Amino acid sequence: MSFSIEGMDEILKNIEAKIGPARTTRVVNKALKNYGNELKQDVEAAAATYMDTGETHDTVIVSSVKKGPPKRIEVGWGQGSRWRLVHLSEFGYTRFGKYVSPRGMGKLQGVVDKTEGSALQKLRSDMEELAR
Repeated sequence: MSFSIEGMDEILKNIEAKIGPARTTRVVNKALKNYGNELKQDVEAAAATYMDTGETHDTVIVSSVKKGPPKRIEVGWGQGSRWRLVHLSEFGYTRFGKYVSPRGMGKLQGVVDKTEGSALQKLRSDMEELAR
């Protein structure tokens, strides 16, 4: 899953001018980790709709904060090849010439769509709270 948030540069500049670069880094990292854990719960709930053995649900992980011009955090699946099964459950597949539409089809896309609209507001409020 991937999406980008615009407008974070101005927020970061304002916070950095107010509390300094070192504390800004800590605040941003903590806000990203909090949001990543929140997003993990949404992904687990979406994966639960097609849960059989529960392994896909149990292997959802949140990465550490990735450095780069845009700091980021990734939510996905850990060890093994669960992403292949998730891909089939998310988009469907063809079996014996017939298209199969699994019961969890499109659930993860729903999480991405929901997240894109609210991510900036949640991160902004979390950073403002942590910066105090």
